[in-house]
Parts: sequence; structure tokens; C-alpha cells
Amino acid sequence: METFYLVDFENVHNEGLENIDSLKQTEHVHIFSTENAKNIRMDIVFSKGIDIKGHIVPARKQSLDMHLVSYLGHLLGIHGKQCSYVIVSKDTDYDNIIKFWIEEGYTNISRKQKIPGTSANQKKTVQSVAAATTQTANSKISAGLSYDFSGDDKCELNVFMQHGLIAMGYSGNDANRICKYVVAHCNDERMLSGIHNDLKEEYDNYLETYEDVKTILGKFVLSKSKIAKRESQVRSFFGQHFRKKIYVDNKEEIVRIIINAQTKQKINNDLMKLYSNGNVVKHIYQTIQPLIKDMPGK
Repeated sequence: METFYLVDFENVHNEGLENIDSLKQTEHVHIFSTENAKNIRMDIVFSKGIDIKGHIVPARKQSLDMHLVSYLGHLLGIHGKQCSYVIVSKDTDYDNIIKFWIEEGYTNISRKQKIPGTSANQKKTVQSVAAATTQTANSKISAGLSYDFSGDDKCELNVFMQHGLIAMGYSGNDANRICKYVVAHCNDERMLSGIHNDLKEEYDNYLETYEDVKTILGKFVLSKSKIAKRESQVRSFFGQHFRKKIYVDNKEEIVRIIINAQTKQKINNDLMKLYSNGNVVKHIYQTIQPLIKDMPGK
């Protein structure tokens, strides 16, 4: 699949182009800048074997954005839905344009903060570091996900993965397809291998996508670890401070209220739904203050 990168140089500068040496012949770069951009790397401009075109636009407010988006429409008209298009910028305002085109059926459009890949002068360092750390990262993910995923667990993983991919600049359509592979293998003994193989069948740049998936899975494992630690803390506190039957009978409900709430007010409201006795709620609320002292609210 041909890929076109439209670079907002005023926004990402040379950092957005640092991986340009790793591009393939099927990838093309259009760099948009104004006459004010004096610091573009000359080795990029004269890179051999890479299809690079520069577009100098007037230095006016929103001028570059409008020219870049207009050229995106030009490329879509020529190459259609069979190609992939990536806006390289940190500016989230482009996301509205991307959403518009995705809804029009052009699903292979996304935004990234830099051209994907590994720059030539970084490859040796990156490869040596990767060799030393990949196994550790994979082991942490595998260990953190070594339990049977129920329907709720799969839903939680799917939502977490969706949000993570979209935040990285993936289109909604791509995020859905990738999540399908992740959830399909979440109960496999070799979960990461299954995901890797499915992505390899689906994407030309599957290694980058695979690394993005692992990054999100690592965050998911960390999130679950924090939740488990928090639950253990709450259960221990409950056992020490609530021994009367009126509290023990509703232990699980109280524990969930404390764990799931984001504010003190939410805890108070949920306790009021659980108990009709205001004095009981007041006692619970005052007792658990050490657990919720860092939450927003009074």
C-alpha cells in the first residue's frame, strides 16, 4: 500500500522527520513550511531514494494548515481509498478533518507526531537497546495478563486499547480491527505471538503497530496492577475497622464503592443508596477518610 505523509513542519520541525531515512519506496513525503522555516535539515532534502516534495506557503495565520488540508483532498482525489495518508503534526485540530474523511469512507487516514520508523543514525543504538529490553517488556505483559478474561475483562481491555490507539493517531476503523485481534488472543498462552502474527497478515508496517499495541498493553497491565493494589489496601482497611454485621453484610458493595469512585461526593452518594440510615453512612464516610483523602471533593 502506498503511503503519503503530509508534514506540518512549522509544528513538528526536524523532530518529526528524524525517521525519514527508514522509509520505503512506497512511502512519499510532502513537507509543508513557510519562508520562515530556515532550519530544515539539508540531508533530508537531498536524501537519495526517498520521494520528498517541499511546499512553501505564505506565512499567514492558519495558512499552512489550510494548504496542507487542501493538498490532502488533492491526493485523495488522485489516489483514492487504496492508499494510506498520514498527517504529521502535534496539532489535534487536524483530527476533525481526519474524522470527516473517515466518515466519507476514507478510513486509511491518521495523524502522528512524527514519521514512523527508525532513523538511520539511531538504528544500531535502538536495536541494541531493544534486544536487551524486549524480552523483559514481553514478560511483564504476559505475566500481567496471565488470567482468564471474562466478558467484562474483554470489554475493559477493548475499551482501553481503543482509547490508546486513537490517542496515538490510529483511525477508528484501524483501532477496531486491531482491538479485534487483541481480544481474540487475550486468553491464549502465547497471546503476544498471536497478535503479532495477525498484524503481520494485515499491515505492511506491522512491526510499528505491534510495538504500539505492546505499549498500550503495558499501560493496561500497570493500570490493573494499581487497581489490584488499591483493592488489597481497601479490603485490609475494611477488615480492621468494620467488624459489625451491618457493615460485613455489605462488605463487597462498600469495597466496590470505594474502589470505583473518582470523587468523595460519589462515595457519599453511593453509600446513601446502599443504606437508608444517615448515621451509618456518616460513620462509614468518616472512618474511611484515610483511604480517600487524596480524592477531589470535601
